[in-house]
Amino acid sequence: MSKKPSKELKKPFSFSIVAPDDDSLVRALAVGKPSITPPGRGGDKTERDRQRYKERQKGKIKGKIGDIIGDNPVITRPGKINVPVDPEAEPIWRPGRDGSGQGGPGKGKPGSDPGDYVEMDFEEFIEMFFESIGLPNMLKKMFAQTMVKTHKRRGLTNHGPRSRINKRATAVARLRRAAAAKNVRPEEFVEDFEEKCQAVFEAYIFWAYMHSGKDGNPIFPEPAYKLTGTGSSRENVEAFLNEVEQAVSSDPIEAEDVPEFRETAFKAISEYLEVDMPGAVTAPYTVEDNLRMRVAAYVFTKERGGEGIPTVAEVPFHKNDLRYNRIEEKDDPDSKAWVALVLDRSGSMSGDPMIIAKAYFFICVLFLKTKYKEVALSLISHDAQEYLWKTEEEFFKIGAGGGTVAVPAWELTYKIAEFGARSKTTGNSAGPYPASSWNRYMFHATDGDLFDGEEAIRDWFTRIIRAPFNYVGYLETGTSWGGRSGFSLGGQALRGLPADVKAHLGMAKANSLADVPEAFKLILDKDRQQSV
Repeated sequence: MSKKPSKELKKPFSFSIVAPDDDSLVRALAVGKPSITPPGRGGDKTERDRQRYKERQKGKIKGKIGDIIGDNPVITRPGKINVPVDPEAEPIWRPGRDGSGQGGPGKGKPGSDPGDYVEMDFEEFIEMFFESIGLPNMLKKMFAQTMVKTHKRRGLTNHGPRSRINKRATAVARLRRAAAAKNVRPEEFVEDFEEKCQAVFEAYIFWAYMHSGKDGNPIFPEPAYKLTGTGSSRENVEAFLNEVEQAVSSDPIEAEDVPEFRETAFKAISEYLEVDMPGAVTAPYTVEDNLRMRVAAYVFTKERGGEGIPTVAEVPFHKNDLRYNRIEEKDDPDSKAWVALVLDRSGSMSGDPMIIAKAYFFICVLFLKTKYKEVALSLISHDAQEYLWKTEEEFFKIGAGGGTVAVPAWELTYKIAEFGARSKTTGNSAGPYPASSWNRYMFHATDGDLFDGEEAIRDWFTRIIRAPFNYVGYLETGTSWGGRSGFSLGGQALRGLPADVKAHLGMAKANSLADVPEAFKLILDKDRQQSV
C-alpha cells in the first residue's frame, strides 16, 4: 500500500543557480534546496582527458588534411575549427538531474553528430597543416606569428631597452645638465672664477661709463687688469663692451637697448655705494643680476677658449641622461593590405585542384598577415563569368563546371581596386582599395586552360600590375589533360609580359597538396622566376 503524497511535495520546486565560488548569503539560503551547480572556473573537469583524446586523434587527422581545409573556412581565420573524426568515447560533460554530470560517446556516423568532431584552436590547426604538407622549418617560423603588430615612434621616455636608445636626445640631455652645472657651479670649471669675474665687471663699468658720455669721474678707477688687450683705443673698448653685453647668446641686448642696460647697471652700483655700503671703493659683480649673468658667461667662454659647455670628461654621461624612443602600436596606412583571391571554378578544377587552390590561398593570406596589421579579402571566382562572394563557404563550396574564361574576373578585380565595383553575377560589391592607402595583391589559382587568348591575358595582367599592384601570384594546379610538365595556355601567355610587369609577377605549378609549399616559395622568389 503506497503512502499518500505529502502536501509539502505538491509545492513547486524552486532551483537556485549558484556559482561554485559564491560564499554569499545566497549560497547559505540555497542549502537544502535542489540546486544545479555548473563547472567551476577551472572549466570542464574532463579537459585533461579531452586533450589526451585530441593527441590520439592527431595521427589520424593528418591524413585527412585535404578534407579538413575543404570543409572549413580556414582562410578567413576562425577562432575554432571542427575536425571530423571517427566516433569514440570522447569525455564530454553533460549536466544530469543530480547536478554531477555524465560522460559518454557520441552517436551516429562520423560527421553527423557534434560528438564526432574535435574542436581545435586555429593555431593547433596551422601547426598540424604545416607538418602535414611538409612546410620547411624556415617558413614555419615565419608563420608562427599570424599577425604582425605595427609600431610607430611616439616621442621619448626615460626608460626602455638599450636597443631603443635615442643617441641624439641622450646627448642633448647631457648638454643641458652640463649647462645647468656650469650655471650653478662655474667655479668648478674655471680657476679663480670669482676673481676674474670681478675684474671683468670693474673693467666693464669703467669703460661703459666713460663711453656713455657721463660727466665727472668714473665710478671705479681704471683697473690694473687690462682686458682690451691692445690699450684703450675706442675700437678695442667697444669690442670688449659688446662681447660682455652679448655674452648670453640666448638673450642678446639689441643696440638700441644698450644705453638703458648700462643706465640700469650704473644705478644699481651707485645705490650700493651710496646707500648700502657708503665709503666702499668698489661693488661686487653680483650687484646687478643681468650684468652678473653676462659677466659670468663672458669669463667662462674666454677662459675655456670659446667652449661654453663642460666636456664629457668634466660632466660624464649619467643614467639620468638616457632617453629612449617610445614605441606605440598604431594603425598606419602602410600596414594595410587588400588581397583578391581569384579562383578558376571550371569543370576541370573539381576534386584535388580545388583543395590545392585553397591551400595555396591559405598560405598566401597567412603570409600577408605576418606583414600587415590589417588584411582585407575579396573572394572572386570565374568560369565563363565572374562571381564575387561574401563568405569563404560560398567561395569554395560552389560546384565546379562551365568553361574557363578569366577576363571578367580580372576586370572585376581591377575595378574593385580602383573604383569599387559590383559583381554582375552575384550582385555583391566591394572596394575601392586605392593604392595610396592599401598594399594590393592578387593571387590566381587555375588549371591554366584559359581560353581568353594570349593577348587578352597579357593585357589584363599588365593593366593590373601597373595599376599598381604590389604583387601578383599565378598558380597552376596541374591540368585536366594530364602528362603535361610545362605551363598550360595561361602560363605560356604570361611568359611574354614586359620586364617591368614580370618583376611583380610570380608563377608556379602544383600537382598535389604536397607541392603547395614549394610552389609558394617559388612564386615569391624572384631570383628563381627566370628559370620558370
